[in-house]
Amino acid sequence: MYIDRAAQAPPHVINAPGFAAGRKNARQHPLNFSGNGESGESGESGESGESGESGESGESGERNGNMAYQLKCKAPLAETLRDTAREEIAGALHDLARLPQEEAVHELRKHCKKMRALLRLVRADIGDLYRYENAHYRTLANSVAGSRDAVSVRDALLALAPPQRYPQIQALLEQRARGHADADALDEAKTLLQQGGERIGDWPLETLKCRHARRGYRRGYKRAETAMDDAFAEESAASFHEFRKRVKDHWYHSRLLQKKYPDAIGVRCKPLKKLAQALGDWRDLRLLCSLLGQHAGQFSGELIPLLDDAEQRLQQLHRQIEKLSGRLFSAKVFDLPD
Repeated sequence: MYIDRAAQAPPHVINAPGFAAGRKNARQHPLNFSGNGESGESGESGESGESGESGESGESGERNGNMAYQLKCKAPLAETLRDTAREEIAGALHDLARLPQEEAVHELRKHCKKMRALLRLVRADIGDLYRYENAHYRTLANSVAGSRDAVSVRDALLALAPPQRYPQIQALLEQRARGHADADALDEAKTLLQQGGERIGDWPLETLKCRHARRGYRRGYKRAETAMDDAFAEESAASFHEFRKRVKDHWYHSRLLQKKYPDAIGVRCKPLKKLAQALGDWRDLRLLCSLLGQHAGQFSGELIPLLDDAEQRLQQLHRQIEKLSGRLFSAKVFDLPD
């Protein structure tokens, strides 16, 4: 059941241009509020589309040199947080307007994750702002999650073997990827992006200082480290998925702060990116195997060889994840200079 949250919306939302108009469309896009700042963390399992976003090396805005996703060293923190957020909104709208649908969905979800990571860096100090905006961008990303997830599973097969090796399975996955395409969802996403962009100028960030970003970075590191310990202790798909989400946050935070702390943080960006990609590839392949298990009778002679190939690759990825994790999350306490 939809509940009108206008009375609970923080001032930066109520005062933003277009808030009244945005409420008219709220029934189509109800934000999933909960009582704590982690309103979306359990729901992030619904971000199964994350599975295919390990290839973030090709972020469209960065290919063109327009968006580095870095906070400016000398600008006040509030100013550079807002500027970075506006760049992400502009980049997402640019991608929706110019990229093919499949690629546009991929880029849109990455922009949403970067917006959420930006807010999560200072979440302990922004209260209602984090809860509201995190829910907004989580809802936006999840609105196209099914489309991205189908593409991710198809791409996992292509990364494992050439198409001609498993033609029946390839045909099924191509059909699923096409069937999940939804142009209407992208039109709705554009509206949500514009609404979010209009609110950025009213974000109440003036009390933030660099120490708040440092504290948020340390907190993100510890969350990733804890998730790593849980993942290797449990060896479950759910725990490794949680580890990947926390690694992605820590990677984004490292990118945001790498200019200010090049020696302590800048050197972490590349290995964190590799770890996030390995975790994403591992999850994509697990999703592929799970899906094919539901269609076992359809693939005469293809399923068993594919599962054998997948198992070998999963073992390789697990070793890579273990090695990178050991380098990035050592027993010593990670800290930042003041």
